[in-house]
Amino acid sequence: MTRSSFRIGSNVSRIVLVAIVAIVCQRTAFSRDVVNFTRDSTTNEMAANYSIIEVREAISQCRAGDFAKAVLVLEKYANKNDIGATYVLANLYLDGLGVEKSEETAIELLNKNVAGDHTPSMVKLGLIKETQSPAEAMQLYKQASASNDSMAQLRLGEIFEKGALGTRANQKQAFRYYEKAHQAKNAMGTFHVARCYDEGVGVSPNALESTRLFRQAAMSGAGLANAVVARRYFEGKGVDADPVAAIGWLTRGSQAGSTEAMVLLGERFENGDVIGKDINRAGQLYSTATKLGDPVGAYRLAMLYKNGVGTKPDPVRAYVLLHGAKAYPKAAEALKQLAETLSEEQIAFAQKKIDQAGKK
Repeated sequence: MTRSSFRIGSNVSRIVLVAIVAIVCQRTAFSRDVVNFTRDSTTNEMAANYSIIEVREAISQCRAGDFAKAVLVLEKYANKNDIGATYVLANLYLDGLGVEKSEETAIELLNKNVAGDHTPSMVKLGLIKETQSPAEAMQLYKQASASNDSMAQLRLGEIFEKGALGTRANQKQAFRYYEKAHQAKNAMGTFHVARCYDEGVGVSPNALESTRLFRQAAMSGAGLANAVVARRYFEGKGVDADPVAAIGWLTRGSQAGSTEAMVLLGERFENGDVIGKDINRAGQLYSTATKLGDPVGAYRLAMLYKNGVGTKPDPVRAYVLLHGAKAYPKAAEALKQLAETLSEEQIAFAQKKIDQAGKK
């Protein structure tokens, strides 16, 4: 896409001030493993220190994609009943990374940890057991929740809100579990408590409290909360309307990986709404959201290619993008309309591209 001018004008300092807040990423499974094996490797002080160092290095190797080397170290310490190493190794068996995929082996490893009251293993095992034995999954979640595991509390909140796993829907109970996760400083727990106040799920609606908590969730690492806060500032819901602050929250959310924030910010750049019009930047944001699987981002990017906005018209590329986003109603309708304007050769070429993408 060709680069267009990018002018923010007098709003720039306010946008930068809002967007400059440091981004706190959500804990990944591996970072959680580091905490757990650091806490739980207790053979003796010196042995525990070596365990921590070696397992930490193995986790770094996993992050770098060198799973084969990591597995050798993890198996060594899993055989010594190191809880952290056992947990990470179980996850590798579940995903078939560095080892032959084996749910049976993963379950065996997780059960060893459950016997040692390792709550992350209870949650992971619960997720596996949901389809096999819902009652056992619920027991594992409740056991972990009793030990104040916020991930278990979050999952129990979702289960009771939806009435899943053989339970009867109970919004008040769902709110109580979300509240526990929030009190344990789980960012998604805070997000769900905010949503409950917004929608009146198990608690009386309260726009001011929901906005406060959505902001807290965003600041705590729940990337999708940034887009919600931005909407509040655009709409003046629970806060004074402030479009410039909204742009700052969208910028922050985009940097935190929220595809909704990327799309909303892209739309502002595309239309020159509050900030200077920049089709190139809009296209970049839509493209990133598309790569992360967002159908709305794919739809917006397809429209740029279809209409030749900021680039040469490319109806075949637009067709491919819309095909991948057809779960989004607007994309499905646009795909139908575009197909009527393409030749049989163009559709055949587009379908070839779609088939090639599906094989990757």
